[in-house]
Amino acid sequence: MNDEELGSAWTTLDPTAPQRRRINARVFEWLEARDTPLVAEWLGLFRVNPLAAVGLVTVSAVSIVTMTPLLWFARALMSN
Repeated sequence: MNDEELGSAWTTLDPTAPQRRRINARVFEWLEARDTPLVAEWLGLFRVNPLAAVGLVTVSAVSIVTMTPLLWFARALMSN
């Protein structure tokens, strides 16, 4: 590929200012459409795979309950 062919390809691929604005708007709309709240994602997980969702909730609850005494114990060890 020589410089002339490269220049021709670049001008073909280089969007104009209105094209860039349109591309940016489409990308932004696509990102906004995919942006969902955390609650909606959890509800979607329950709908898609209820067993996995119940398992994740159970593991999360157990880890919270277990972590509190472990943190107290670690603080007690570090303070001595």
